Amino acid sequence: MTNSIPKQGCERALHPFVHLHTHTEYSLSDGIAKIPQLVDKAMADGMPGIAITDHANMFGVAEFVHYVENKNRELGTNFKPIIGCEVYVARRGVAQKSEKEDFAGYHLILLAKNQTGYKNLVKIVSRSWLEGYYGRPRTDHAELERFHEGLICSSACIGGEVAQHILNNDLEAAERAAKWYKGLFGEDYYFELQYHKPTVERANHNTCKLEQRVNNQLIVLSKKLGIKLICSNDIHFVDEEDAEVQDTLLCINWGKKADDPNRLIFSKQEWLKTTAEMNDLFGHIPEALENTVEICNKVEHYSIKQEPLFPQSSLPEGVDEEEHLAHLAFNGAHKRFGKPLPTEVKEGLKAELRTLNNHHYAPLVLMWYEIVSAARKMGAKMGKDRGFSRNSLLLYCLGISQEKPAEFGAVFCDYINHKQGLPALELEFDKEGRDRVLNWIVERYGEQSVANIASRNVFTAKTASTGGVQEEKLVGVLRKMDIHSCGVAICNRDISVVVPLAWVETEKNENAVIVTQYSGDALRRIGIPVLYFLTSNKLNEVIKKETL
Repeated sequence: MTNSIPKQGCERALHPFVHLHTHTEYSLSDGIAKIPQLVDKAMADGMPGIAITDHANMFGVAEFVHYVENKNRELGTNFKPIIGCEVYVARRGVAQKSEKEDFAGYHLILLAKNQTGYKNLVKIVSRSWLEGYYGRPRTDHAELERFHEGLICSSACIGGEVAQHILNNDLEAAERAAKWYKGLFGEDYYFELQYHKPTVERANHNTCKLEQRVNNQLIVLSKKLGIKLICSNDIHFVDEEDAEVQDTLLCINWGKKADDPNRLIFSKQEWLKTTAEMNDLFGHIPEALENTVEICNKVEHYSIKQEPLFPQSSLPEGVDEEEHLAHLAFNGAHKRFGKPLPTEVKEGLKAELRTLNNHHYAPLVLMWYEIVSAARKMGAKMGKDRGFSRNSLLLYCLGISQEKPAEFGAVFCDYINHKQGLPALELEFDKEGRDRVLNWIVERYGEQSVANIASRNVFTAKTASTGGVQEEKLVGVLRKMDIHSCGVAICNRDISVVVPLAWVETEKNENAVIVTQYSGDALRRIGIPVLYFLTSNKLNEVIKKETL
């Protein structure tokens, strides 16, 4: 047990604490907490880190890590972003999808202790959507056995497996389940205590009674089985005054009126409580507070970034990407500018190639060249140059761009050198051409290596209302995840093992589409190539006139 530490401005010594059960706005059904506000409040309270554990997804992870990294850089701090997920464990295994008991599953908190744990968490979450979905994304004991390395696990809320057995008065089953998790995770398995006692009348007053029953038995089992205790608050909003806004979200998402006696309602205690507030709740069990810091200390500093996962381009035998790109570029330059090349063209082209090679981006441009070449061969109509293809002598010589740059080398090199993450590749087609090119990409690079990208759909003044009453405070909060209109991620392996994937329904509620749970910007920051295939209405109009 660590020593308690005095908190400035307090008369008593507080036991240190870290929040390890946190739902952001990416817990789409019931969360409104924005990541920056969560991190800022935890840092201001002096906590050494915080975890995010959204419901069965990792949509917010890349944003979370990026924000914390920027704050640490800005403030010179070492605050720790703990990557986690509250998964659902199928009662009879993910293959079973027929009975009521197969719907959803037991709750379980998983936290990535190191990079191996992060990679395994990505696999668990992806597979829970792609293979285990029934009512909700689900994993199971077999999946946990396969991918448990590098993960810290806690028993979660009263929806957890051990807690459910306790509430069903089956203490033998509770002990068997606890022993199974202890056998799998060892010293990285913890019992989780929660207590949300309402202080207002219009709230859920029953949950805290169930939590107390579970807590009492977990304390007994902790001593019997040697499983450490932690405590948590089931965070769904940042501050106490946000409780009514979160309640409005529940009404909207469940299609209920606020005065419906049968609707879902929370205890209104699910805010990010301070260390002092958590000490008020669990100060009589100091090890449960201090063990949260033990978990935080177990989590290593690691990066979710990786070497760029560029697909392999077709190369002549014995030639590498940089040599092949230079060969194509100078051949194209001679076609554009003749022989011998003007000095400014030759030097500008060398400068751009040198900049690309310094960043190891030759495979990225070769992939782009390959796609554009295929598009032209199939007769796809292409529109104007987009993004960084403009002002690039190299891309002009390769035929990717049709726009001759006004300045050779400097503008393009400056853009690449100051870009954080991989540059976005943008192409414009007519609709038919776009669809044909996308089909070619899937065939060329493999269906498992290509995925659509998710995008945010937030509440507006129109959608943030229920029963005729508007909650303006909901405006800007994440409402649901959509499919990005033109973004596609491509990599050199099964994308589900490097980026968490999910199903997202289209606007017309047609068949769901597989998407990356990270945004395009986040994907490029961590080394996943992203292409934006834009459809030009003007281009479609021109083509329509040409065919009349």
